[in-house]
Amino acid sequence: MRKGHNTLAYIVTHKIDLELMSGALFLFVAKSRKACKALFFDGNGLVLIHKKIDRGRFMSFEHIKEVTEINSNELMLILNGGQIPLSKSGKKILLKR
Repeated sequence: MRKGHNTLAYIVTHKIDLELMSGALFLFVAKSRKACKALFFDGNGLVLIHKKIDRGRFMSFEHIKEVTEINSNELMLILNGGQIPLSKSGKKILLKR
């Protein structure tokens, strides 16, 4: 979790091959799952949010093998220490209401 704006922007544009200025938020979770960083372009510049949690860990993303799109509710769930239900293949499980 030592990477800053420039390195994370490079990862998004060159390694993941996505458009940084698309309005999407990119979430990076530490191997220890105790910290995460979110990077997005707000129309004026890059915004970097860094969150460390005292107890527990962020959900594991080891089953996810590719870039996955989540919605704002799922992002809030992750940032608050919750889990998005995933199948063993890494696909999201749709919850019926």
